[in-house]
Amino acid sequence: MQPLALPQLISLVTECGDYARNQRDDLQITRKSDGSIVTQVDQNVEQRIVSYLRTTYPDYAILGEEGTNHAFSTESPPEYTWVIDPIDGTSAYAGRLTGWCVGIGLLARGVPIAGVVYSPMNDECYVATPEGHAYRNNTLLTTVSTSTKLLDDWMSVPSDTHRKYDMNYPGRMRTTGATILSLCYTAANMASAALVGSCKAWDIAPALALLRYTGCELWDLNGGVIDISTLLTPAAVSPTMLCAPRDEYDRYRQYITVR
Repeated sequence: MQPLALPQLISLVTECGDYARNQRDDLQITRKSDGSIVTQVDQNVEQRIVSYLRTTYPDYAILGEEGTNHAFSTESPPEYTWVIDPIDGTSAYAGRLTGWCVGIGLLARGVPIAGVVYSPMNDECYVATPEGHAYRNNTLLTTVSTSTKLLDDWMSVPSDTHRKYDMNYPGRMRTTGATILSLCYTAANMASAALVGSCKAWDIAPALALLRYTGCELWDLNGGVIDISTLLTPAAVSPTMLCAPRDEYDRYRQYITVR
């Protein structure tokens, strides 16, 4: 593995986030074949990031939400893979809400080892380093506390929870607008846990190293740990997932009933 230029990656992601924030009043909104929203900003941000990564890390594979699938083999995970979500929470972004972010993650043989996530509207930057450290705005994150939660603690849930799930969580439930942010908030011990609907690799990969380094995990609702390497094709879709501290799966799973 060549040395990771984290300061440059952080600068790139924050610059892309600031660019996206400044473009919100001049959006060209269209829909993809699956009905989801996309803007020219999503596409421009991905192009900027891909251009940098292909120049700086020419031997690494790249998978991006807006069509990038560079040097990727479906037979086995490449040695290193970048996974990009140029704007996670495009619906919130297009609606001029605050719950969106720019994220990139790095995998080594399918194992998350680094990531950078920037939330421009909240001025928050989450960074996971190959050395096993996780940060929120330059503050080191430690292992998430698994102490008893208070009733005013909150769990992140999808915006369509009212249609797909019956929830019996005794605390509060909130929707962040972006899956990646829900995972980051759990890693930072801000959210108690996160319920995540079916999604693509780029919706989770940028935050996976952050979870790994803070003692959190991402499971399917049968208790199986999510293997991101099985999602590294554009068509692959995850099951519904639960994110929580590693020893608290049973605690949070009991609150969720799929309709």
